[in-house]
Amino acid sequence: MDVLTCVTCGTRLTEPLDLLRELPPRPAYDGRENPDGPRHAPATVPRGRHAVDPEACGAPCVPHPGPEWVGAARPGNGAMEDPDGQGFPMSAGPRDTVAVHSEDTRGWLSADPAVREIGCCGMSGREGSNEVCAGCGTVVATLFAECSGPRETHFLPAAVRAEAA
Repeated sequence: MDVLTCVTCGTRLTEPLDLLRELPPRPAYDGRENPDGPRHAPATVPRGRHAVDPEACGAPCVPHPGPEWVGAARPGNGAMEDPDGQGFPMSAGPRDTVAVHSEDTRGWLSADPAVREIGCCGMSGREGSNEVCAGCGTVVATLFAECSGPRETHFLPAAVRAEAA
């Protein structure tokens, strides 16, 4: 088992986690309310696990070169047309983020006070990284917590390291 730590100050950022060999497929989601109330899709990575997401993740978003392309610009989010442009945006954010269940970061991270995102249910990740190390304030992750996708955290690969728990 590993814990993710901040490369800047060494502060622990997660509960102990086992590494998955690959990111599981994103669960299907119909947008309906879950049995426990919220409308979030199931998290891609189960509790107690972490996986590297090889795809681009989150902000910035850029226009897709194919005008007919329809896809998700953020993890698990439904396609969202760019209101200021033509077509659908795609993520040009960092690759190889470390994806974890958001409950595995509870109490270890703080919201970035410089990010002012507003979503109907939580942080959308639309503005980019929005979580900082509670120890030193370094930007380390993006919490995706909007109802249009799974509630999960993606750590910036250069901001964290895995250490034996």
